[in-house]
Amino acid sequence: MDKKDLASLKKILIRKKTELLNKTNNAQREACANLDTDVGDEIDTASQSSEKEIYFELAANDKIALSATNDALAKIEKDSYGQCECCNSIIPMERLQAIPWTRYCIKCQEEAENPKK
Repeated sequence: MDKKDLASLKKILIRKKTELLNKTNNAQREACANLDTDVGDEIDTASQSSEKEIYFELAANDKIALSATNDALAKIEKDSYGQCECCNSIIPMERLQAIPWTRYCIKCQEEAENPKK
């Protein structure tokens, strides 16, 4: 992989990491702030509970994406970035540019998502 491409992808990953950290922190802060403002009848309480669940789910999904981004940055440091974790083939640059935190080539990703019965 070209060093210029690698540097470009690393910059994207760092930007994504920062974005996810900020988004997760803001969602958690907002959800925690709402914990102390539970007032109203049962319908209000149920609505607030649903909102809190959505905030925490969003934060959980973002944490998964953050973990994948951190893994990709670690692979760059170890010179193993861009290699499929399943079959060890090189992941095409087009796929890395679209999803720089990807861990699998398209074939392995499709097999994982659609296992044969």
